[in-house]
Amino acid sequence: MEKYEQYLSDNADDDERRAAAQVLEGLAGIRLEAKLREVAAEQAAQHRRTLWRRLLFTLAALAFLAAVAYWFFSKNVSTPSVPPIEKQAPSSPSPTKKQTPDQYKLEKPQEKPPIAQLKPQEEVPVPPDPIFPTFALQDEVIPEPLHAAPDLVATRGQGEANAALKVLLDQLWYVTYPLQGLEVSEAFPRVDENLKKRDFTAAYLELEQLSSTQAANDTLHYLQAYCLLETGEGQEALLHFAQIQGRQLAGNPQLHWYRGLALLLADKRPEALALFNVIAANSGHPYRRQARKALKLLQ
Repeated sequence: MEKYEQYLSDNADDDERRAAAQVLEGLAGIRLEAKLREVAAEQAAQHRRTLWRRLLFTLAALAFLAAVAYWFFSKNVSTPSVPPIEKQAPSSPSPTKKQTPDQYKLEKPQEKPPIAQLKPQEEVPVPPDPIFPTFALQDEVIPEPLHAAPDLVATRGQGEANAALKVLLDQLWYVTYPLQGLEVSEAFPRVDENLKKRDFTAAYLELEQLSSTQAANDTLHYLQAYCLLETGEGQEALLHFAQIQGRQLAGNPQLHWYRGLALLLADKRPEALALFNVIAANSGHPYRRQARKALKLLQ
């Protein structure tokens, strides 16, 4: 290696030096990508174990609540008793008497005017389902995304499924930076600089180094999930989204939309459809038009 460097410094011309520099940059990029995949796999395994523990705890809590609800409703709801219908004996017909015209006038009941006239019953609209509402998808024209989705062929290999998913995501990749609700420039200046240049690999490596020196927090998880989303790693991004516990970020509408895109990347289309339905039915959600577009493309 020393002879090679000496040759480049003494005998090599400018073209050879430029070619050598390009080779070294390519090797550095390959090593960086290998390091990123190794770190992501290790982080995913750790978060997967944590997710399973939380999932088991949640299932146990739901089973307990279901048992309590069943006991409560079965105790309070009673079947209304129906009184028996008594049969009346047919009355024997009384002998008819011949009535005179004057008697008929006296005995004939007088017709009374109706007390009130009933108005025609109006149709009552059926309220929408609060969990999975249905609505008419109208044709809406919204701007196309500013950036394309990550290259799935580079990360997953060639295939019809990857190509079709890439075409779908290119139409739905409404992903922007900076992230809503975060002041990244103050806490992570180098990460912020790399993300503005769309260098997601360098930003993720910087975040990994920061996670080894400080306690994990919602901001760190959100930035890691965003970097993984922009590199096409949907399953790993979902693991970081699941770690966000704070009310400020957990209720962030932009995070909801990004999580739906991560579900599509992770081949979890039913879960993505359910989330897009909730977003599209919320009239105050800033990504409701994007969610309606997603539902139209997925149906």
